[in-house]
Amino acid sequence: MSKTIVVTGATSGLGLALITSLKTAGFKPILTGRSASKVSALGAELDVPGYQLDVSDPRSIRTVTAHITRDHGPVYGLINNAGIWLEGDFETYTPEAIQTVIDTNTTGTILMTHALLPDMLTRGTGVVINTVSTGALYARKLISVYAASKWAIRGFTGCLELECAPKGVRVMGFYPGKIDTNMYETAGIERNLEVAMSPQQAAAMVLVMLRDENMIWSQVSGRSIRDYL
Repeated sequence: MSKTIVVTGATSGLGLALITSLKTAGFKPILTGRSASKVSALGAELDVPGYQLDVSDPRSIRTVTAHITRDHGPVYGLINNAGIWLEGDFETYTPEAIQTVIDTNTTGTILMTHALLPDMLTRGTGVVINTVSTGALYARKLISVYAASKWAIRGFTGCLELECAPKGVRVMGFYPGKIDTNMYETAGIERNLEVAMSPQQAAAMVLVMLRDENMIWSQVSGRSIRDYL
């Protein structure tokens, strides 16, 4: 039986590339996203199960993860990929924008893991991969809240790696540089993505982390060679 992998933020960008790559690799990907229409259309197009899921809503997380487990049995893997970008001078951020970033990038990742990890630990097998960011590896201006949301997940991931590995569950962090996705555009930010890696290149890195069950890749980072020019 194919191993079930839940991917959050899977209706575009890296998440969508992961769905297609996982299916090609023989896994059973579960596509999730906030937009019901996109989830439905992409699920039908790719012939994969799809669920509307808002990771910023704890009730949505509880309900949807329960439905996934009911419909598909034990979840082998979780890829916490949903995230939003916020850029600009800190004093210009609204409290609502700050809270939205933390609710999605930080609390959403933690609560998704909290919902699905216990069963992995009970079975003594499974994997959680958190899409973090190079923004959690060094400090830079204009992304204070986004960086805060990702530095928190860096610490969360590292602590769970040590806690869960002896119990047979791998928890790992993926720290990509620029990926050619609509994340910046959605946030109203212009960015030169000609130098970025493609979503498919990023997904290939995640698959390497996922496949070898005898390895824990603690902090996998990468960026397109064009980004160094």
